[in-house]
Amino acid sequence: MVWKTWDWKFIATTVIAIAALIVPQIDLSSRSLTVRLLASSPLQPALNIQNLQISLNGQNVESPYISTLELVNTGSKPVTSTDFDSTLQIQMANSAKLISAEITSTTPKNIPAQVATIGDKAAISPYLSNPKDAVTIAVITSGPRPEFEVRARIVGINEVGFEDTTVRNGSSYLSSLIGVVTSYGLLFLYFLFGPIAFRDKQFAIPRGLAFCIAAACAAGSVKLIRISLPNDLFTAMPYPEAWPSTVAIVFTVIAGLMASRYLRRQKEAGRLTG
Repeated sequence: MVWKTWDWKFIATTVIAIAALIVPQIDLSSRSLTVRLLASSPLQPALNIQNLQISLNGQNVESPYISTLELVNTGSKPVTSTDFDSTLQIQMANSAKLISAEITSTTPKNIPAQVATIGDKAAISPYLSNPKDAVTIAVITSGPRPEFEVRARIVGINEVGFEDTTVRNGSSYLSSLIGVVTSYGLLFLYFLFGPIAFRDKQFAIPRGLAFCIAAACAAGSVKLIRISLPNDLFTAMPYPEAWPSTVAIVFTVIAGLMASRYLRRQKEAGRLTG
């Protein structure tokens, strides 16, 4: 094999490239509330059955939908009841009509959250929300598939986020595509170098293949480091969202230094040229 020992320029370039990919995904906000749409399904049977009516509290509901929403503290600091300027409101963003809203569960249990239906809005009263606390709300609407928007005025939070987890966006598809391509590339390298290792043969690596090997291994290892770290490992630390990426970069630097020393020793021993 023809190798060239790593130097600081290569390591720095690698770290900068990895940082450019993962740093924009870091959310450094310490106060954050997010409403997530977990599910939305029609209650009306798929087949049109004559004289079949669905009613709620004695009121007929046409084309009813049941949606499950979750209000989560996604920040690293608690949001107290005094931080709310008014109720947090979840309202319709289309022509769907809100029929009812009810809290079905909380995490942890016994969070004193309350929700009231006011016109086309579900108003959640102020309450203490610690990091990772979640309130699950069941909403029944009529008309087309409901679309929601959130309004609130809370100290330290510019805007309460809304995520529709029932629809995959472009970034999630791109992430899945990168994962599939990286996994396929690593499998290809396994079947390429496995027989060479067992048959005790040598293989001169072309520059293009060497680059593909480096890219596939870097992408796969950094992603594995990020998803392997427990979600609650850095909760008590400042800016917990930034730590997984920081750890991935530190591991990259350490691995680069160890690989550089290893290749230098191999070259000094005459096992590598170039």
